[in-house]
Amino acid sequence: NLSSDAVWFITGCSSGIGQHLALYLSTNTTSRIVATARKPTDLSALPSTPNLLKLSLDVTSEPSIKAALAATLEKWGRIDVVVNNAGYGLMADTETVALPKARALMDANFWGAVQITQLALPILRETNAENGGQRGGVIMQVTSMGGRMAFPGNSFYHASKFALEGFTEALAKEMPEAWGIAFCCVEPGGVKTRYAHTSTADPTSSATHPAYLDPTLPTNLLRKYKEDPDATRNWAEPEAVVEEMYRAVRDGVGGGGELPLRLPLGSDSWGMQKGFLEKGLGELEKVREVA
Repeated sequence: NLSSDAVWFITGCSSGIGQHLALYLSTNTTSRIVATARKPTDLSALPSTPNLLKLSLDVTSEPSIKAALAATLEKWGRIDVVVNNAGYGLMADTETVALPKARALMDANFWGAVQITQLALPILRETNAENGGQRGGVIMQVTSMGGRMAFPGNSFYHASKFALEGFTEALAKEMPEAWGIAFCCVEPGGVKTRYAHTSTADPTSSATHPAYLDPTLPTNLLRKYKEDPDATRNWAEPEAVVEEMYRAVRDGVGGGGELPLRLPLGSDSWGMQKGFLEKGLGELEKVREVA
C-alpha cells in the first residue's frame, strides 16, 4: 500500500545505487526523498527540488543518524521506506588487512545499517500512525549476492553483508503482522557503477605479502578480472536496478503482491545464487549419514 507521496530515506547517495535511486524517484515518481551522504557537497548531482531533501549523514555516528531522522520527521512527519545503502568494499588478502580497517568496514556496512534500522522501527510502528498516516513501512538493506556467497579477497566485505542478511532475517521474524513492517535484502550482482573500481583494492594497504604475489592465486585472478573493462560489459545498468527496487516496494514480486525477504537483481546474481544453492544441497547430501 505504498502511497504516491511516500517518504524514502536513503543512505549513501553520493554515487552508485543510492544516487541513482534518488534520481529515479525524483524524476519518475511523486515520492518525497531524503538523500544522504557524509558530505552534502557530494549530493550536487541530485536536483534541487521541493520533494528532495539533502542531508548530511555519517552512518557510523549515532548523533548524525539521529539528527538526519529528526530532520526528516520535522520536514515530512513520517518515513515510509528506509534504504540502507551506504557502504564500501575492501579487496585484499585477508592475512594482510589491519584489523582497524576491517572494523571500520564493519562499522559502515553492518553496524551503521543496524543502528538506522533500530531507530527507524518505532518511527514506522508508531510515529507514522500518530501523524495521521498509515502504520508500518519497508526497510531495504542493500547487501549483494556477496551476502549469500563469498569470493576470494573480499572476506571482510562478505562478513559485513552476511551479517546484515542474518540480522535482517531474524528481525523480520520478530515483527507482528499488525505492525505492517516489511524487510527486503536487495542482492545486486555486478552493477555498472564506480564500485567495481573503488573496491578493487585497499588503497591504504601496505605492499602485498610475498606469499601472495603469485598471479595464479584466486584473489589475483579475481582482481585481474575486475580490472578488465570487458568484465563489466554485461553487468546490470544501475537505472534498471533501482527501477526494480521501486517496483518491488510498490507492487511486490512474483504476482503475489508480496515483498520478498531477498531480492537478487541481475542475471549473474540469480544464476550464481541458484548454482551455489544447488551445489550446497549436493554437499549436504554427502554428509547426511554423518549428520
